[in-house]
Amino acid sequence: MREEIGKFMITIFNKDIPENPGVYLMKYNSKIIYVGKAKNLSKRISSYFNREHSNEKTKELVKHIDDLDFIICNTELDALILENNLIKKYSPKYNINLKDEKTYPYLLVTNEYFPKLSIIRTTKKLNLSLGEYFGPYPYGVWNLKKVLTKLYQIRDCNRDMTKLYSRPCLKFHMKLCSGPCIDKSILAQYQDNVKDIKEILKGNTKQILQKLQNNMLLAAENLEFEKAIFLREQKKEIENNVQSQISDATNSIDEDIFLFKLEDDKIFLCILNIRDGKILGKNFHNINLENKFYDDILEDILVTYYSKYPIPKNIIFQESIISEQKKIEDIFLGVFNKKLSFFFPKVKSRRRELLEMGLLNLQKDIENFYNKKSVVEKGLNDLYTKLNLKRFPFKIECFDISNIQGKDAVASMSVTIEGKKAKKLYRKFKITSKDTPDDFQMMREVIERRYSKLPTNEFPDVILIDGGLGQINAVGEILKNLGKDGISELLSIAKKEEEIYKYTETFPYMFSKSDEALKILQRVRDEAHRFGVTYHRLLRNKRVISSELDSIPGVGPKRKELLLKTFGSVKQIKKATLSDLEKIIPKQLAIKIKELI
Repeated sequence: MREEIGKFMITIFNKDIPENPGVYLMKYNSKIIYVGKAKNLSKRISSYFNREHSNEKTKELVKHIDDLDFIICNTELDALILENNLIKKYSPKYNINLKDEKTYPYLLVTNEYFPKLSIIRTTKKLNLSLGEYFGPYPYGVWNLKKVLTKLYQIRDCNRDMTKLYSRPCLKFHMKLCSGPCIDKSILAQYQDNVKDIKEILKGNTKQILQKLQNNMLLAAENLEFEKAIFLREQKKEIENNVQSQISDATNSIDEDIFLFKLEDDKIFLCILNIRDGKILGKNFHNINLENKFYDDILEDILVTYYSKYPIPKNIIFQESIISEQKKIEDIFLGVFNKKLSFFFPKVKSRRRELLEMGLLNLQKDIENFYNKKSVVEKGLNDLYTKLNLKRFPFKIECFDISNIQGKDAVASMSVTIEGKKAKKLYRKFKITSKDTPDDFQMMREVIERRYSKLPTNEFPDVILIDGGLGQINAVGEILKNLGKDGISELLSIAKKEEEIYKYTETFPYMFSKSDEALKILQRVRDEAHRFGVTYHRLLRNKRVISSELDSIPGVGPKRKELLLKTFGSVKQIKKATLSDLEKIIPKQLAIKIKELI
């Protein structure tokens, strides 16, 4: 039945869809809203209309399609190239797009009739079709541009070079521009200067310096002393102010660390620009996928990113996508006509260390994104309004129980203030009531210890419990018996479906996985769990160490401390040879230890 509906929909559009590879364009009110590619156009387009979609984004897209078009291609790779060009041309609403971000500056030498030298700071202005990019330059780019402009008198204005102007600008009179706007006859010399600038920016300063040396000597031989002095000063300027900076940015190691992480309806990108093992630039992007549609996220983000940024010689990816290497090679060769080297380092090496550095940067950037004041404030406000809370959730205290069969049972309390961790206020509790696994009894003990004597004005706005309806009702009864109910809002978060329960209400609240309101509660819950597990392991390790070493006659507190300090753990003591043990304790005691543990 649904296949018939699909065919019917395509018939309405008056389209006979072929089974060739190609690109399809979805339209609404004659405007292109989505561009996609397909190995088989007929099957791919029909799939939008011949089934019930569980994905809300797909439902939203299909709902707005009132016309479609397609372009047949020879191969799927040709379709990818065309898809990329059409997305850049039309910027469709439902395709992934990289927002404009600040970046470390690049120098651009345009490919105009008389090229100009520009500094580019945002992705909005990074357009690889405009010319050749050099960099990034983390520092000194303005001085570098100033020196090159002075030495080679290349323009940096926005004048139309196809026109002949009646008079030049001020920079011509300051000898900072050769004036191509008023004199087109200088084209050959101007292009030579542009060529030299490109060689310098590529790091080939030795060739340029040798060329200047030869020209300087030739000018001196021809008694052109003024020209010789100019060339000498030009050579000195390059040696003193340009060479060192260029060599840093154009070292033979030219790599990007390209990392990404998909989290619900957001994808985070962190790209490090590496030269000679140094980070010269970092680009962090977050793309909201909530209203975007994609078939292959890796393909989309690679094409989107490298359509705006210069492509290096090597790219390092996380090991988890090594199976996509052939696809990545096809993308760069097909879309960008570039053959690169790709690395997915596993073992310890220079590239593995850089990859780990990149992963740390990515994780930190994601944390910073979620800690942004605007993002956190919206999440807190959503909690307040959607849960109809009486108190705004400025301060949240969350409790978690950690135990294995009741042994070394502990509870932990994490705290957030205005959505941010307040680690100084964290608390840990060693459970004393019983040594059997009874989470309700353990929670009762912790809640009583925390709130029975706490002044009302020090109560948090929200008490959050890790659990479901049973746990929240138990805690509600405890607070009621203490005469402390109704002071704080009481919520719980059930891990399986991430449902939010509110005390006295039976039905849970559900948030989207990408909703910052839910993420605030998840983060404080996860922190409580992490903090509790760390404390639980500490107590368990102490108990294991005590039971194994304390059972050996002759091993007192001082010798136990000495053994652990020397070997690090009971496990390492077990691995130690008899001669290793004899170095710090008597031989007979060493023999006993080898026999008993």
